[in-house]
Amino acid sequence: MASRLSKLMASAAIVMGSAGGAMAQVSTTEAGFEPGEIVVTAQKRTQSAQAIGVAVSALGADNLAALGRQDISALAAQVPGLQVNQYSPTVTVFNIRGVSQNDFADSQEAPIAFYNDEVYISALGAIAGMTYDLERVEVLRGPQGTLFGRNATGGLIQIVSAKPTDHLDGFVTATVGSYGQVATEGAVGGPLSDRLRARLSFTTNHGGAYFKNRIGRDLGAAKFYAGRIQLAGDVGEGGKFNIKVQALRNDRDRQAGIYSHRSAFPNALGLGVYFDPSENAWGNCNGCDALGYAEPDRDPFTGALNGPNYFSRTFWAVTARYEQDLGGATLTSITDYQDLRKRYGEDSDMSPATNFVYTTAQDLYQLSQELRLSGEGDRLTWLAGLYGIKIHTKNGYVTDTTGAFGLLERYDSVLNTESVAAFGQLEYKLDDRFTLIGGLRYSRDWKRFDYVHSENGVQDFAFDRRLFPDLAKRRFSDYSGKIELDFKPSRNAFLYASVNRGTKSGGFGTQAFGPFDPATIAFDGEVLTNIEGGVKLTLLNRTTNFNVAGFHYKYSGYQSFELVGVTQIIRNKPARIKGLEFEFTTRPVAGLYLQAFLTLLDGEVRNVTVPSGDVLDRDMPQAPSLSAGGLIRYEFAAGPGRLALQTNWKHDSRQYFSTFNAPVDREPARWVGDARVSYAFDDLPIEAAFFVNNLTDRKYRLYTLDLSGPFGFTQQNYARPRWFGGSLTYRIQ
Repeated sequence: MASRLSKLMASAAIVMGSAGGAMAQVSTTEAGFEPGEIVVTAQKRTQSAQAIGVAVSALGADNLAALGRQDISALAAQVPGLQVNQYSPTVTVFNIRGVSQNDFADSQEAPIAFYNDEVYISALGAIAGMTYDLERVEVLRGPQGTLFGRNATGGLIQIVSAKPTDHLDGFVTATVGSYGQVATEGAVGGPLSDRLRARLSFTTNHGGAYFKNRIGRDLGAAKFYAGRIQLAGDVGEGGKFNIKVQALRNDRDRQAGIYSHRSAFPNALGLGVYFDPSENAWGNCNGCDALGYAEPDRDPFTGALNGPNYFSRTFWAVTARYEQDLGGATLTSITDYQDLRKRYGEDSDMSPATNFVYTTAQDLYQLSQELRLSGEGDRLTWLAGLYGIKIHTKNGYVTDTTGAFGLLERYDSVLNTESVAAFGQLEYKLDDRFTLIGGLRYSRDWKRFDYVHSENGVQDFAFDRRLFPDLAKRRFSDYSGKIELDFKPSRNAFLYASVNRGTKSGGFGTQAFGPFDPATIAFDGEVLTNIEGGVKLTLLNRTTNFNVAGFHYKYSGYQSFELVGVTQIIRNKPARIKGLEFEFTTRPVAGLYLQAFLTLLDGEVRNVTVPSGDVLDRDMPQAPSLSAGGLIRYEFAAGPGRLALQTNWKHDSRQYFSTFNAPVDREPARWVGDARVSYAFDDLPIEAAFFVNNLTDRKYRLYTLDLSGPFGFTQQNYARPRWFGGSLTYRIQ
């Protein structure tokens, strides 16, 4: 299998030896686009977001800077249908239109693909911390695969780094925030010669311990560093290249296991239910869990944790992109290598006793190669590509419950994934108004899983290709495709209708406690078929955009994550989602910008077997039936500069965190808002800003893990409390 990727890499080497290239640089001021119009590369070429048959939201550099936050979770405040949950920097989970991967195991790939400069990032633990010095962020909703390297059923998120320019530019920002937070971000770049350019970017984040630990060090403090260097240049006639090296590091910071303890008891379905602190549900003490502990402080940001609670991570990557104009066609090669080392520990029982300690270790490397050939004529636009990826991840987990049950469980696994794919898309203009688009992808994945479990130092279960040849080594082959009809009746109106088939290969779950059933470790691939139609309108002298999209998702083999006790299982289930999206932006007068969006969802997973054995239909997890948001920004002249006032708000209706829809998983509806004031001087390259995130200090959960069955408690992960901060930015002009 290794030879498959090797052959593709060798082909790339031949191509790169004869043809140069560079990362395409796209801005909102390119010729042919209206001033201020968002330009995207969602279809691998520069287009207006209002003129493509894809539900896409894009945030430019100014929008991102105005958010005033480094973490990628800020995107959810401006993008329809998007939920972002960061349980900690170790796991970032995206949910688009109700589609997500709720399994928090390090080895899983998500149905929402994450890209950095056209490169797929497979590791969920590598995502947090990459959002600095960006040109824009693109969020594509719906199945992907005919244009991008890795296929995905739910959509993708791409962050695009700011590129080296042919003139000197840069900035540096210093931020101070609540609980002693100190953060920096900066970049400098420009020409090294007539044909060579460079850019250096960095960010740091320290402090911010917002969780009060009564018996130890407070939690939530970061020790984070990241940097990126890019070298871009011109080669020969029509050849360009971009080489990027990036790295990030968390240095044993205190952002792991920031949980709020709450006692619970399983109901008749085996699902957790909270009980009153005056009740003795477990027969040991009032308000206590099964281990005899009751958290006396109902403040979700206060606890008594004696565990390790640490997070260390080192990630680095090297990317080489070449592009060659062949005269009538463009050849693109993207080669990438990634390396991740991650260590994590938490006090899982959230008490002064040492009853349940959980630690993990992950070592991962990823090698990928993409080749694309594309061209554009008067009527026909086409693209063809080859993609190969190899992912090797070694994971070790320890669940230490010696204090409670006298058990020390250790489970180690190695997952090897190799995938090759061929993809392409044709776009043909039938006339000045109608365009027909067709795309196809064929993928083949090989996965091999080795797993060993031991209890109190004695191996009691093994799962590998020698013992289970039909289960531990699997091959997945499937196709993705789309057909779309676009209709552009005028310059200011665009309509589309499409049928899109997305696929995601199967894999293996990581189980903790026995008894072990080998048949439940492996799971099959999933297929999502999307029927979608949309309208994009540009109104009022091109100052206003109004977009509507309706979609119907039908799943075959939805990969449903289910936590049974403390055992993680993924089962294939039938599921469906349908919904509507509305997106509105306007600039009615100079200096005023308004944005609003609304998402309506109706989704369910069918035939879910809950812990009691009952089979029920359940709501899709982390998929509120109604999400709405908006942003108001007003900028005006004031003294020697310009003052900008901004606030953004988002509402989510009630939702469940798990496929089981346990009562303890039910999160009530909420409104959450931020505010920001900034002042930029006219004659000085300086901007000062003050911001408040979570303006009303709303206490809401990002996730809850129902462990009521074995332990009698839930692990509640709350969003940060109200956060004040100020920043000062100096720009190199």
